[in-house]
Amino acid sequence: MELSIIVINMVILLILFSGLGMTLVGLPGNIVIFCTTLAYAFYDKFVHIGIHDLAFVLGAILIGELFETLTAAIWAKKEKASKLAICVAVIGSIVGGILGTMIVPIIGSFIGALVGGFVSSYIAEYRTTSNFEQARRVALGVMKGQLIGIVIKFSVATAAIMYVLIQMPW
Repeated sequence: MELSIIVINMVILLILFSGLGMTLVGLPGNIVIFCTTLAYAFYDKFVHIGIHDLAFVLGAILIGELFETLTAAIWAKKEKASKLAICVAVIGSIVGGILGTMIVPIIGSFIGALVGGFVSSYIAEYRTTSNFEQARRVALGVMKGQLIGIVIKFSVATAAIMYVLIQMPW
């Protein structure tokens, strides 16, 4: 096997796993994973990674994104959250993730997103219901949903990367 193929594959491997790390901390890692796979397919002239492989990776990544987006809302709804609390939780998670990244890069975005979702949904639910216990249950539901969503999204991204790596010539 040519040295250039091995070097290119190692670079692709590093980019894919960087995308996986980005996914874990709430950055657009799934987009990096798909774009890297697409670029490799073009480079390889679709010999080892074809259209069906790209469709599989894209589908898997979209399913992971969907689960991440919906699980926090589902868990909040399970606790009979107000629509305001559900919407605010999404915004709070994003703001918390950004602030957490600025304070402690990488792990801060994960923790910040959880804290941001918890605090924002708690405040919104309390403003809506004036019930501390209900607000706490909703906020905990949002946090549980976020954790489950992150685990599912990370698992799907890992499977997509493994699929791509199996297709590549080594």
